Amino acid sequence: MIAKPVTAAGIRAIAEWKRYAAFVRAPPEFVLAWHDPHTPARAWLVINSSRGGAAGGGTRMRSGATLREVTVLAKAMELKFAFSGPAIAGAKTGIDFDPADPRKAGVLERWYSAIAPILRARYGTGGDLNVDETRDVLPAFARSGLAHPQEGVIRGHLRPEADRFAAVMQRMDQGVVAQTGADLGVAGLALSVADTVTGFGLATSVRRLFERRGQDLAGRRILLEGFGNVGAACALYLARCGGSIVSIGDARSTLVESQGLDAAGVEDLIRRRQNKLLPADDPRVRPAHHGTFWQPADIFVCAAISHSVGRDTLDRLGALGIEVIACGANQPFAETQIGSTRIAQLADARFSVLPDILANHGMARAFSYLMQPDAAVDAPSVFLAVAASATDALDDVLDRSGEARHGLYAAALGLALDRISAG
Repeated sequence: MIAKPVTAAGIRAIAEWKRYAAFVRAPPEFVLAWHDPHTPARAWLVINSSRGGAAGGGTRMRSGATLREVTVLAKAMELKFAFSGPAIAGAKTGIDFDPADPRKAGVLERWYSAIAPILRARYGTGGDLNVDETRDVLPAFARSGLAHPQEGVIRGHLRPEADRFAAVMQRMDQGVVAQTGADLGVAGLALSVADTVTGFGLATSVRRLFERRGQDLAGRRILLEGFGNVGAACALYLARCGGSIVSIGDARSTLVESQGLDAAGVEDLIRRRQNKLLPADDPRVRPAHHGTFWQPADIFVCAAISHSVGRDTLDRLGALGIEVIACGANQPFAETQIGSTRIAQLADARFSVLPDILANHGMARAFSYLMQPDAAVDAPSVFLAVAASATDALDDVLDRSGEARHGLYAAALGLALDRISAG
């Protein structure tokens, strides 16, 4: 078999992946480990660097969480901030504990109390996998006597005077919980910016990719993995742009609609969700192991857990006709060890990959926007800022890649690393 020649674009991509591997393998600046005295829960806080005087990254909780996982996610946050702003370091909290355990709220409260000095001085957090911003993080902060999840970023990065600090905090409080209304959300549901903005940014990136190629989303068939805040919101906004949701999978079930769900169909499912899972009483819903999820489609949105996409999945997606992989989940590719990029590189060479650092920065951009002195705190203004950021970021990546169909992930990594190196 004759090997294919390596193109100039391929050589550039290899160089970008090597730079990224070195970035990930470099030890983070700060690691804190914690064991809960009242439950088996254990947690880690990883802060990657001192960039910008502060660090940001959400709180995730799952059984089996590891320090390795948290470290890679913290580094991904630093790359994400290179697109969304502010120019700060990446961080992440990971808690190894069953999120369905009724003691979850107490674990979060004790964890935040344990790291309170860091939260006040240099670390900002928020929701992540199995931890909701408004229903988990904000109440735990209130019980712990902490002012706001982003207080550490505001103090460490902006270093404001007392009056300016109070004004920024007020914008943060109002902007995150601002209601979307029927136009941006779902009529009859109280959905906030925190509930929807990440999925909105993800959908905006997908739409912009097709726009740059002179196409639109009308009739595009979409496979959706995950129906939580990110997946459900992304499905809603893609459907409103004409996309057709043909299959949805969550941790428990699969729903297939061969003709495709339109926006009204997605809205109905969101109204009937049960704990951010597909409604069990829907006759189209089947057990997850039923095997019906894999339908011919154009776009695959992975918005479930990290490391869910392996080589077998890529082969299956290719056989189904998938052209675009949109990463709503953090670190969705199932690498074998820290610093490894084998699966991600395979995906980047076969599909148009919109990586998480680029496409999943909606909440980070919302926080960055709300730190600005002239920021408006209503949902439309926050969404407008996120749309502009997502569009500009993708345009920069496409320009760097030379409008290539493949290699977008490598181009995004290279651009983010350039921006981090520039300060």
